[in-house]
Amino acid sequence: MSEFDFEIIEETQITRVPRGRKSNIDPAMVDAFRALKKGKAVRITSMKLDPKAPTYKTDKARVSASLRSAIRRAGHEDFAIEFSPEGVPQVRLK
Repeated sequence: MSEFDFEIIEETQITRVPRGRKSNIDPAMVDAFRALKKGKAVRITSMKLDPKAPTYKTDKARVSASLRSAIRRAGHEDFAIEFSPEGVPQVRLK
């Protein structure tokens, strides 16, 4: 006997919940990224994280996702997000 229990339904019967909260992107951050030129970088000290915190890995993922959204909204597709040893996110164009 299989533990995989399923039921085939009509596509119109699919129910779902929203994917979570939408990120609120600061327009000033988008403007800053829009002005970013290759060879320059942005250090975002206001988003500094504590590298010793037990949640550092998930905090980095959350901050990186927010930054990716802002950078893409600014029209950049080829970029890197790097964190300093102190936990400050930095963005550069590739």
